Amino acid sequence: MNNNQKVLMKIRGYFDAFIQAERYISSVILIIVTLITFVQVVMRFVFDAPFSWSEEVTLMFLVWFGYLCMAIDIYTDDHAALYFLYNRMSPVLRKGADLFRHGLLVWFFVEMIKYGWMLTKLNLPKPQPATRFSQGWLYAPLVVGGVLMLIYSLVNFISTILKPRSEYQRESDKPKTVEELTVERGGTV
Repeated sequence: MNNNQKVLMKIRGYFDAFIQAERYISSVILIIVTLITFVQVVMRFVFDAPFSWSEEVTLMFLVWFGYLCMAIDIYTDDHAALYFLYNRMSPVLRKGADLFRHGLLVWFFVEMIKYGWMLTKLNLPKPQPATRFSQGWLYAPLVVGGVLMLIYSLVNFISTILKPRSEYQRESDKPKTVEELTVERGGTV
């Protein structure tokens, strides 16, 4: 392992701690959404007195939850892939496909940040009907999640550049476990 790879591993260690915090925040958001929704159903069907604000707050939390989870998925590089095709590629093609994929994601997240910022600024002065919270809070996750996903995509892109071709060769020569074969064939573990 060369010095660049050691530095990258140290940086990834810091990101791992940050990802744990993101997972914790996402879990708390999901619990809050579940509680609000449960209480809202009880208030509506049992007491016939629903809250006027619950849908707006739930929607806002779900949007934040979604973008935080997408950022985690980008960092761990666990999103959907065509493993049946990817695993049949030569090491050179695999590295090229990984560079292309991460480069495309970097471009996409730059665009997402740019247009997300425009939407957020446009909707900041507009209040939501029930809570009177700014509608900008519904669009801010585009920017926050976009920045996180951009950073994680850049880390993955740099990791791919620094990953030697011999490691790709070692991965393709390694015997596959039953779980890996199941995922490659489109199943889940």
